[in-house]
Amino acid sequence: MGKIIVQPKSVRITIDPSYIIEFFLWITFILGMLLKCAHFQFSTELNEKPYFNTINNNMFLATFTSLLLITVFVLLFFNRKRLLALFIADILVSILLLADTLYFRYYYNAITIPVLYQIGLMSSITESARSLFKTGDLIFAVTIPLYIAGLSMLKKLPSSGLARINPLKRIIMVVIIICVCFGLFQYASGKSSPGVFTYDNNNVISNLGIFYFHYLDIKTQVHEKFFADHTLNKVEKNELDTFYSGRTAVGDKYKGIAKGKNLIIVQMEAIQQFVINTKFNGQDITPNLNKFINDSTYLENFYYQVGEGNTSDAEFLTNNSLYPLRDGAVYFKYPENTYESLPRLLKQQGYASYAFHAYKPSFWNRTQMYKAVGFDKFVSAGDYILDDLLGWGLSDKSFFRQSLPKIDSSKPFYSFFITLSSHHPYNSFTDYKGFDVGKYQGTMTGNYVKAANYVDQAIGELFDDLKNRGLYDNSIIIIYGDHHAVLKDQTDILKDLIGFNFTEYNWTKIHKTPCFIRIPGMTEKGVNSTICGQIDLLPTVANIMGINAPHALGKDIFNTSLENGYAVLRDSSVITYKYTYVSEDNTVYGNDGQTLDMSLYEGDIRKYQKELEISDIILQKNALQHINDK
Repeated sequence: MGKIIVQPKSVRITIDPSYIIEFFLWITFILGMLLKCAHFQFSTELNEKPYFNTINNNMFLATFTSLLLITVFVLLFFNRKRLLALFIADILVSILLLADTLYFRYYYNAITIPVLYQIGLMSSITESARSLFKTGDLIFAVTIPLYIAGLSMLKKLPSSGLARINPLKRIIMVVIIICVCFGLFQYASGKSSPGVFTYDNNNVISNLGIFYFHYLDIKTQVHEKFFADHTLNKVEKNELDTFYSGRTAVGDKYKGIAKGKNLIIVQMEAIQQFVINTKFNGQDITPNLNKFINDSTYLENFYYQVGEGNTSDAEFLTNNSLYPLRDGAVYFKYPENTYESLPRLLKQQGYASYAFHAYKPSFWNRTQMYKAVGFDKFVSAGDYILDDLLGWGLSDKSFFRQSLPKIDSSKPFYSFFITLSSHHPYNSFTDYKGFDVGKYQGTMTGNYVKAANYVDQAIGELFDDLKNRGLYDNSIIIIYGDHHAVLKDQTDILKDLIGFNFTEYNWTKIHKTPCFIRIPGMTEKGVNSTICGQIDLLPTVANIMGINAPHALGKDIFNTSLENGYAVLRDSSVITYKYTYVSEDNTVYGNDGQTLDMSLYEGDIRKYQKELEISDIILQKNALQHINDK
């Protein structure tokens, strides 16, 4: 008999195409988002190369964990529509990352919940935001065509979409992912440096990623809004008492030398210290201010200390001698607090006070905040004839020319001027003919130099007008810049101007604006090298005018020795005569830029940073009201 041979049937394994498409889109989300987050972290220079070092590895791991949690949310609340929900999540998160990127390039901070209070400002800074956009930012849209293609293919399948996932399977998947996330995050956070998180948001982001920062921000704001006790408790009261009792008394040098004199303060928009006494294309950028050095005290180590409130923070520091907020702007968060401000202190001496700014009165919530600070009159855009437009509105020259006649100079006054023309991104100076920038014509470097020169011309005309009105020699005149002019990723401007080479140390040390103080009758003039900041202006003015300002956090500059000068920045960096602590990299540097042993300076650094804590208590608990109610 012949053999019967049985041929085995071939086994064909088929995979549902919808599974392949779904797997592809989940991977697209995870890898695409990791790529977008990496672009944010490194394009803003929050993290530095090499890409895979200890800090960056922690950041990537924490970011991956956050992305897994987003997928958990999608799986938990969406079933057959889960890929559509994932696509929408990708779009929303990408928009957030783009907003974070543009915002960070200007403010050196990611967007926080308090920033949303300032959303009305966005229409006014559209041009600045547009100038911050880079070609590489298109990466935030790179996944969109992949999702569209995947979802279109899915729709064309015979099954017409995804199968539902069994509820039990979904729960098991969610639980497993959450457990994995918890383990991974514990590992990443255990290798980070939480000690520096207290003062600096950027350290949170560089160590644990942007998503964890947003989670922390939401958690903090919810706690502050619904659960925090906003009354000043006994512990905080004792902390304030201990702090103020430990303060050294203001010295007698120049005490009351300008009592009864008028006070004129000019806050210049985006004018930094490096333009003073600097030539560009063979010309002095600021000839009038250069000359003013010899007719005033010029503070060459005067640091700006603003936070997310930028210009409004500079105003707040000067008029209240308190630090701005770590998140958001005081002008939006605490306009109903009680302040021991310069206008209020001078009002007790019979002074009238004026605030001048030729822009919308609602911008930075100035209308409400100026009432809280105690200005008698706020002169804003609607009070001026718009006869000469430049940049954001009325030119600074016309602004000064129209403002002085609005002051009643028959009695002592305090006038606070805020300039506007030199606002970032300086595009309005492209066709300005007042200063030849040569080969830099049409560049941001050239435009900024022109803007600085224009402001200098406006200041020169202001001086002439004050002299003609008999006010120049009868007034204390203070002129200073409010904040940075150059963004962290635009330091090529500084290379062209002053040969600047970027390091975190050099970047911190260049946080300076010019500051001039002219006091009638004071013979000691010229350069003063004491390290100081905007928070020190109020106590300095109070002393020379013979006024008591017991709760000012700043120091009297003229009664501070060179060795005892210091400045605390809002990001918790500390600059002293002997060393500089840079919070961005949590490192102490000597004056030669070399790193020092952190352990030798930690106690001293914490002593200076205590001022930030005290200021936060005063603002968050409206402590000056309680102190003054005693």
